[in-house]
Amino acid sequence: MDKKTFSFELVDKYTPETVIRNSLKQMEEATDGHVLGKIEEYQGPICSYTKKGVLGTLSEPEEVNIQDALGEQNDERNRYEVYLTVKGLEHYKYRMMFVDYGAISYPVTIVMNETLAREYNGGRLQEKFLVKSMKDLEDMLSTIFESKAMLSLLQSLINESLRQEANSL
Repeated sequence: MDKKTFSFELVDKYTPETVIRNSLKQMEEATDGHVLGKIEEYQGPICSYTKKGVLGTLSEPEEVNIQDALGEQNDERNRYEVYLTVKGLEHYKYRMMFVDYGAISYPVTIVMNETLAREYNGGRLQEKFLVKSMKDLEDMLSTIFESKAMLSLLQSLINESLRQEANSL
């Protein structure tokens, strides 16, 4: 192994948060500011899970996997929710996806709204995606924002924003 083994050119220049924020800005411009995109820190779970009931005071044996103590050791979490709001509707929120990554930006986990996931994935239901690079994330976002479902939603939101604007005059 020597220096020729590695590439020292930064390919994934921006974090997932920055890539998403840039796509949301483009969408806001395209909708003339009627639809606003937000990405904010999120603390909750991003995948479906089972709530466990509280057992009595007796604890059951727990299997410990030593592999959990090996490999990457880092508690840093960058977890976000990505959603749309509408100018004039302060309480409206359309959650598009959750974003999750650790200290290393890529790969990033994206858990997508079912409708958008089907559009992105050719009609197949797969809600969770492991996106390996900044380019793959940009391509994913472009596909989502250009999808029939998203364009229809955006038009509906623009119409509602215009309706709210007209009613406030």
